[in-house]
Amino acid sequence: MKLSDPLAQVIVVGIICFCCPGMFNALQGTGSYGLSAKDSDVGNHASTALSCVFAISSLFAGALFNIFGHRLLLIIGGLTYCLYVGSFLAYHFISSIVFVVIASCLLGIGAGWLWCAQGAVMMGYPEEGDKGKYFAIFWAIFNCGGVIGNVIPLVLQWNDPSAGGASTGAYATYMIVMIIGALLSLLLLPTSKVFRRDGSNVVRVRYSSPTSELISVFKLFLDWRMLCLIPMFFTSNWVYTYQFNAVNAFNFTLRTRAMNSMFYWLAQIFASIAYGQFLDKREWSRPKRARYGLTLLTVLLAGTWVGGFFFQHTFGPRNNNAVLAENGIDMIKNPKDFHDIDLVNNTKDFIGPFFLYIAYGVVDAMYQGFSYWLMGALTNDTNQAARFAGFYKFVQNLGGVLAPVVQTSIIGNGPSVGYNAIHAQTRGMGEFFVCVVLVGLGVLGAAPVAFRAVQEHTIEEGDDIIELGDKQELYDGKN
Repeated sequence: MKLSDPLAQVIVVGIICFCCPGMFNALQGTGSYGLSAKDSDVGNHASTALSCVFAISSLFAGALFNIFGHRLLLIIGGLTYCLYVGSFLAYHFISSIVFVVIASCLLGIGAGWLWCAQGAVMMGYPEEGDKGKYFAIFWAIFNCGGVIGNVIPLVLQWNDPSAGGASTGAYATYMIVMIIGALLSLLLLPTSKVFRRDGSNVVRVRYSSPTSELISVFKLFLDWRMLCLIPMFFTSNWVYTYQFNAVNAFNFTLRTRAMNSMFYWLAQIFASIAYGQFLDKREWSRPKRARYGLTLLTVLLAGTWVGGFFFQHTFGPRNNNAVLAENGIDMIKNPKDFHDIDLVNNTKDFIGPFFLYIAYGVVDAMYQGFSYWLMGALTNDTNQAARFAGFYKFVQNLGGVLAPVVQTSIIGNGPSVGYNAIHAQTRGMGEFFVCVVLVGLGVLGAAPVAFRAVQEHTIEEGDDIIELGDKQELYDGKN
């Protein structure tokens, strides 16, 4: 396989994401970014700042991709992940939430760039019949980062079941891997030098002016297909706050959290491969694959969240059951309202929630995979794919902004300080039902796109035109 092959380029992007957001996911998946449960507010503040800036950055990242290319966006984006992890390492020594928030904002910018470039490559490079395959390969490589990343705290702190947070060595290892990932961006070729099997170039648009790019971005808000997909995009990051914090961080010891998270991402690898093959099944037409894919996703989502309902019934903050914090002033949620399950010391109690967490990983891979597959089915143009990816991440991170607000409210599992901790309602079931409703709306919103918009072959708008800045020339299909 030549480096100029689209699949080779997607594999390189997958390795970059393995090193950067993959390690980030490993740290995030353990709950509260490796901090102890009592510092969950720090993680929530970081998530809110990150998601706010991430959303804004993503909206305009498609324009930057089409002007500057993907290599610059990937290398700068990758380095901001390293800075972010460094801020949590620093928090262990100086307890500076200011540094954490600043690093979160910078990561928001960099992550918006990185994920837009990733989405453009993953959706725009493959041929029409390989969209699911390319997603599966990328998602499998990327989520190996989450799997291997969780081995780090698991090995370093296996013999310390009472540990409340990740060690200095774990944070340092994450940072080294992230730097390596960012530098791997130098192996990527310019999009003009990447060719599909039929000899066609993956890029239809040579370059674009900033004005025309901004117009194209804002036109997405008038595209009925993107509007229908907003609930699915919005929910895809929302559920992480519930799964990583309310389920994992609040109810398990650190080594058990790492084990849960490792298998969560491992499940994503196998689920993405199987689901990608399902969505590319040659025996069915592409419209049928869209409908069957959505049906399968809906069934598995329903089964998983029913299991989540029964587990949520066993924990959650109680009304008037708050306790004094270590400072002797603030009232916080009572740790006794949650489990403290250890995979060795409480193996019997661990098994059920462990398999539930695996199921959450499976349906997340399918949910996000179907989102990418739908967008990929709507365009073969790398530049338009970049805009779609930016729009997707913009909406997705709006959900990331609001999810911690619900979690720290009186109906959430983490009303950690003051009034909300004292007057907690629903034992966290309110937060759970918000997740379920949003997931349901995401499936409903995707239905019109899956049943009406997906065609056997993609027809681009202006298929016969190449845009060169503010000029337009006839396109004859040759390079």
